[in-house]
Amino acid sequence: MSKKNVSDLINNKQSAPVHNRRWLSFMIYGIDAAVLIALDQLVKIWAIANLQGQPERPLIQGFLHLTYLENTGAAFGFLAGFGGAQLLFTIVKLLILGLALWYFLKLPHEPRFTLLRVPLLLIVAGGIGNLIDRVRLGFVVDMFVFRFIEFPVFNVADIYVTVGVFLFAIMAIFVVKDAPFFGTLKESKNA
Repeated sequence: MSKKNVSDLINNKQSAPVHNRRWLSFMIYGIDAAVLIALDQLVKIWAIANLQGQPERPLIQGFLHLTYLENTGAAFGFLAGFGGAQLLFTIVKLLILGLALWYFLKLPHEPRFTLLRVPLLLIVAGGIGNLIDRVRLGFVVDMFVFRFIEFPVFNVADIYVTVGVFLFAIMAIFVVKDAPFFGTLKESKNA
């Protein structure tokens, strides 16, 4: 880049090259993911320190309570106690995370695809948050339980994944209708 181009960039006479904006955008998403993962881990550390071995506490009486559960199963305790489950869940989680990250990176770098990237960010952050528990502790720490309905105990990472999947489906079906999906992803000239 010549001195004139650098000077123009500094003086906002020329926009930054697309690839620089793209990497800046990915850095921001990375920071966002790190913050979400840190929040999930802090809540889990708090739950271990304050809820383990204690009776259930109402957060909102009769609606949402706090408890401590070591989840050795998949999402919401599915297949808990299944022999070899930890290795199986770790492998499946890594494959899903890899697929979500690949799709995130392959989406065209256009503002309207942010509507798909944000839900993917939630899915990835939640997946990593629970994967950290599974690798570090051998189980996932869950702490929230609804009392007005029969529902499994869950954690912050589960909220990220659930909201992310829901938003992704809504955005892909109703908002970004021409979103490229796995078999149709092509390099965009803005990518």
